[in-house]
Amino acid sequence: MATLGAVQVDRDELARQLESLPPEARAQLKGNRAGLDQWLRARLAEKALVEQARAQGWPERPELKRAFQAAQERIVLQTYLDSVSRAPDDYPAEADLRAAYERARPQLAQPALYRVSQIFLAAPLGDNEAVAAARRQAQDLARRAQAPKADFAALAKSHSQDASTRAQGGDIGYVPLAQLTPEMRPVVEPLKPGEVAAPVQSAAGFHILKLVDLRPASVTPYEQVKDELRAALRTQRQELAARAYLEGLLNAGTVSIDGAALNAAFDQSAAAASAQPAVAARAP
Repeated sequence: MATLGAVQVDRDELARQLESLPPEARAQLKGNRAGLDQWLRARLAEKALVEQARAQGWPERPELKRAFQAAQERIVLQTYLDSVSRAPDDYPAEADLRAAYERARPQLAQPALYRVSQIFLAAPLGDNEAVAAARRQAQDLARRAQAPKADFAALAKSHSQDASTRAQGGDIGYVPLAQLTPEMRPVVEPLKPGEVAAPVQSAAGFHILKLVDLRPASVTPYEQVKDELRAALRTQRQELAARAYLEGLLNAGTVSIDGAALNAAFDQSAAAASAQPAVAARAP
């Protein structure tokens, strides 16, 4: 597929790289020749650098050998432990999934969502004249908004002083009651969809509120979380099996720990750590 001197990237390596990507990223890369060329160039540079390091005997350095051995042990340990503790393919059964769903119901509960629109008139507390004028205007707008066939959105676009919602006809969107200000909550909660409440005052001013729609509280359906629950139960089962397997290995024989050698190892590491600054200070 690509070469740089003696190093190359073959078709199989590219295929493995593409298979490791999410489908969306793979599709984007397929149509992005410049991005694909960039990846090939970067991979060639990496492989050339590795070959250069090998030519200089870099992998034979003692610290790298220890790192290689530690990495190999971690990979062998994890993959082998995964193989001996893997949950059966048919786990969990449908009954286990249903039971897990029932236990998770409190966490899957969705609060009621209120779609609210507002007309806001600024009137900071302390400015009595501004508060009185805003109150009169709010009461007039509320009466107009409560009239049959009233166009609340048009009134909001014409009179609301909330820049973030005015262009949308005052629409705040769907929010749980807890996200509304404390002054709004007792006003909005008893409203029925389509109703407009009397003006409510906050520290910032007056709000004329309309409940546009209400989505009752609910629980996320079982089918939506079934796959997630299955993955969680399988992971939990495998973790427990792995722990039990390791404990079984320890219990199968007699564990002996040399306390003196353990203390000596700590003393040695402490001495090495304390010596490092001194060595650095003597360096030219």
